[in-house]
Amino acid sequence: MAVNTYKAQLNYYDHTYGWGNAGTCAQGNGTAYGAGSARTGVLYFPGLAALKGKIINSVKITTTNTASGLNASKTAHFYRSANQGGIKTSLGANHKTGSRIGTLTGNFHAYANASLTFTPAFFSQYIALGEDTYCIYSNAAADYLVWSAVTLTVDWSEPATQPVLDKTSVELGQPVAITTAATNSAYRHRLRYSFGSASGTIAENVEGSSSWTPPVSLASQIPNATSGIGTIYCDTYSGSTLLGTKSVGITLTVPASVKPTAGTLSAAVTGDTSGTGLYVKGMGKAKLTLSGAAGAYGSEIKSYQITGGGWSAAASTLTTGILATAGEITFTGKVTDSRGRTSDNVTCKITVLDYSRPGVSAWTVYRCDADGNKKNAGTYAAVEINADFSAITGNSLTLTAAYKLATETGYSAATTLTNNGKTVIGGGNLSAAKTYDVRITVSDRYNTITIPTKLSTKKVIWSVLFKGLGFAIGKVAELSGWLDVAWHTRVRGNLQVDGATTLSTSLGIGSGGTGEKSRYGAINGLIYLGTNPVTSDTDTTAYWGQTLGNGVAMFSQTGYVADQPSQYGMVLNYCVKDSSEVHQIWLTQSTGAMYHRGGNSSGWNGSWRKVLDNTMTIPVSGGGTDAATPAGARANLGIDTSVLYSGSLSSGSASFTFGSHKAFIVVGKPASSAASVALVIPAKFFNSVARSMQLADNVDFIKFTITHTDSSGSLTITQNDNSGVILAIYGVN
Repeated sequence: MAVNTYKAQLNYYDHTYGWGNAGTCAQGNGTAYGAGSARTGVLYFPGLAALKGKIINSVKITTTNTASGLNASKTAHFYRSANQGGIKTSLGANHKTGSRIGTLTGNFHAYANASLTFTPAFFSQYIALGEDTYCIYSNAAADYLVWSAVTLTVDWSEPATQPVLDKTSVELGQPVAITTAATNSAYRHRLRYSFGSASGTIAENVEGSSSWTPPVSLASQIPNATSGIGTIYCDTYSGSTLLGTKSVGITLTVPASVKPTAGTLSAAVTGDTSGTGLYVKGMGKAKLTLSGAAGAYGSEIKSYQITGGGWSAAASTLTTGILATAGEITFTGKVTDSRGRTSDNVTCKITVLDYSRPGVSAWTVYRCDADGNKKNAGTYAAVEINADFSAITGNSLTLTAAYKLATETGYSAATTLTNNGKTVIGGGNLSAAKTYDVRITVSDRYNTITIPTKLSTKKVIWSVLFKGLGFAIGKVAELSGWLDVAWHTRVRGNLQVDGATTLSTSLGIGSGGTGEKSRYGAINGLIYLGTNPVTSDTDTTAYWGQTLGNGVAMFSQTGYVADQPSQYGMVLNYCVKDSSEVHQIWLTQSTGAMYHRGGNSSGWNGSWRKVLDNTMTIPVSGGGTDAATPAGARANLGIDTSVLYSGSLSSGSASFTFGSHKAFIVVGKPASSAASVALVIPAKFFNSVARSMQLADNVDFIKFTITHTDSSGSLTITQNDNSGVILAIYGVN
């Protein structure tokens, strides 16, 4: 700091008589005193222009008065000069320019006051601009005065250096250049930063420039945002004396590489009915667990997601439905943190062993001799069978056969059969004149199927029942009151049945039946279109409408249906008979997520459109939010907030990124002991003119203005009587 005194060179221009004698300065109408109608006084202070750019702390002006005009209170009216650096007589009355910049009021008369001293504020801004010449002017007789000397005493200090950045936003871990162009090359600077609760020194003894790479660890200061506003401070020193501090705001962004980690995705068998501890088709489920997830630099894990095999869960665990398809299933896990960042995927694969109920590809039972040779009247029976089963751990195949007379209820002891071979049963006790029921049993560890068949009597052309009324063709007669025909029969005339008709097998669909013997089987047989009934080539409206028709289909592999929503799913096919007018509903197995598509002879009208997902939410395209939580809804609709400023501003200004935000939320306390208050302001409320507003409760308030350019904004506190603070500024997208 320093104090300098400057003595003015004086003159005046009389609007009637022209320039006066150098050495005095006058204003006002002096007609009554032999002067003209008005005077413009000019004051030039040599050396004052050297204070350009300095900080003007205070100005004291002293006038030496003459015995001119009234001995009474007068007002001196000050103006800027049209010429700087001296008095330019060619300007005349035009030396004065612009509007009045200030006034001084006192009895400027030597009989009352030989001199007067004032400390006006209006000189400071013009001295800082480098102006050294000023004017006084009045055309009022009451303000007529003449000064014989004027001095300015200026208390000033060197300005602190304003730091300038080469970019207003920088990613953590990347450099930003800082320029410190001091007004004096001898000055040195200390650069500091603050971001959230973190602060530190960037560099010491900086002359003209420096560089700072904000560490990625600063991301821990904004665990819930991807960017935040920090401040770089520049302390200006002259030697060891601190001249002042200036600052500049900077937006620090979190690199995309800073994201959470999902940990480990593991799988375990649950609900195992196979007893193997393995994943077996149709006999168990898989439980997936996502463990060890962690946030990055202070962020918290907010959501989990596990998907695979047509199942999904928004949780750290997922239990599938029954594993209905053999093969490899890949599950994927990921997490999202409080910054909205999503981790890389982690995967886990399981292999589902194929299992099918035991089956029989061929079998036959016929009469034979003891060696198994076919014999029409043989008293032994030969059983030939070809069966298969799933050879998984612990599983085995058992084949047996037992028999009884058709008129009896109990079967003989079971005989073990040889698979893919011939086994002789009966022990020579099977009468050639009797029909026997034969029961073949095929079993593995989990399921049993039974094949009932008959061993007919020996073959004859015709036979009459002994001691009874019964007749048989092609076999021995056994039933009283029956015509028993063992041969295929064709009736070329009419056939009338007055009693009940019993079919031992079902009537096929091609013969007008359902192919089943139960309501359950009949309905399923008619409406089930099959598993993977189309290929990528036949997935057309014509094929679905004219070949497959109305019904339900199951899909267990990808690539069969265009834009197939998931690997596993069911299709409800609705169509007009013999046409390509088709509508379909896809139901994801097993989450239930629902999709729709439709088409006609021109093909499919677009791809699958989601109707509901597995959380029963309506997509945005359907007028919903596609989310089950408020946070998810805001994110899907593009409504989000970002931290633009965070700190404790009680005076001065804070810069922030204005950007394309739709609204701003200012949070603060009207007083140091008050509760926090929030103010929501639409972005359209602002323009380049400062907008004045306040945060208030029922007692206190803190006033501030907000201005902005296209990309940056500034909040400046204008009144704060009770130690209030601005805590944060948020931008709403």
